[in-house]
Amino acid sequence: MKARQLLVVAGAVLLLAPAAQAQDTQYVFAAYHRCNMTREARTDTIYTQVMTPLMQKQVDAGRISGFGWARHWAGGAWRRLNYMVGTDRDAIIDARAEYIQDLQDDHADEAREFNSICGSHDDYIWTSLVGSEPLSESIQDRPAAGFSSYMSCDSREAEADEIMENVFAPILNSHVAAGHVNSWSWLQHSVGGWYRRALVMDGPDYKSILKYWDMMWEDLDAKQPELLREFSNICDSHADYVWDLSANQ
Repeated sequence: MKARQLLVVAGAVLLLAPAAQAQDTQYVFAAYHRCNMTREARTDTIYTQVMTPLMQKQVDAGRISGFGWARHWAGGAWRRLNYMVGTDRDAIIDARAEYIQDLQDDHADEAREFNSICGSHDDYIWTSLVGSEPLSESIQDRPAAGFSSYMSCDSREAEADEIMENVFAPILNSHVAAGHVNSWSWLQHSVGGWYRRALVMDGPDYKSILKYWDMMWEDLDAKQPELLREFSNICDSHADYVWDLSANQ
């Protein structure tokens, strides 16, 4: 089996070593936006000037532990991503509701402008199952490049989770330990569209993260080909995105 390559969907996204650490359950509320590419740069300014202070208000209130913004670099139709992270799903929902109300009350013009540029979006709530460190820690120190593989899986997805924890995790952690990638997470669908799992990695730059993404699959194919085939049979299609995270720095 060859290493899986970057899939760009035309028109269409955070252990022990080698096992996983016990972590508090962590959630990601993510909105994936489709935007007018000729005007989308304006949304970055709105994020920095308007959305960031409102998100920080929710961190300061203790409802969420982190938030972020990602810009499309390669992948499908999603052009921007904003997200909240926390350990209490109800608190995240409350934070999102207050954040939206604050936008409407105090920044109605900017909110209308944002929606005129990014006219549709997909909401997902993800649950973090395993990763190199808790999302509440890694999300605060994300580097410039992120890679997300959104996977469609069948009814055996729990088996894919076991393979991820027992087979993928040691290899991913070895790349973290070597400084190739900063962090990674395996996310489970809780609410949203049809993607059932997401594997997320952060790295210092686009070339590095693509290089070590390919190396991971090559390592898996060399060391655990049968389990890799089983994983690929369970989660048999995917859409890959590379995200520019530099707006958070």
